[in-house]
Amino acid sequence: MSSPTPDSPHTQGGPSPQVMVELVSGEHVAAELLAWIRQRSGDWWCELRITLWAELRLPGGEIAPEPKAITFRAPARLVSKIGGTDYSSVPRSHAAAPSRDQMAAQFPGRWSLQDIPSPPQHKIRILHYEDCFLANREPTLTLDQARRALVEGAQPCDCGSDRLDETRYPSQ
Repeated sequence: MSSPTPDSPHTQGGPSPQVMVELVSGEHVAAELLAWIRQRSGDWWCELRITLWAELRLPGGEIAPEPKAITFRAPARLVSKIGGTDYSSVPRSHAAAPSRDQMAAQFPGRWSLQDIPSPPQHKIRILHYEDCFLANREPTLTLDQARRALVEGAQPCDCGSDRLDETRYPSQ
């Protein structure tokens, strides 16, 4: 098969080992295994490549078939190793936390902190995104202020602020 794409984590020369991957339709096709990627949730995914047919437009308007490599990711549970194949050269990596710019694009609004009745030594504060129906006050915090609240011990709500919690910890 073709060599790895420049943006692929698989940088070694030569073809990548083959696996079988289950498609959405339930069919199984052979693919190149480019990388194992552990998500922040702990689940493993695979970066894969298959080669499909594409149209090549020739001068004069003719069309010819041309192989086209497609790189995609799938949950590792849908990927099967092929017996006798050596997978030791396939890199393993961890998914990076979203960058600050990505988070700012995903959450352009405001945040609020909810104080929960609790003893002073165990103060409980919940961080909510602006459209959370559980919030009990107007959202006035910026994204950076929301991040600071998490670092200072606020607990993220499931409304989206739990995604900010990922940025508290360095990528592994």
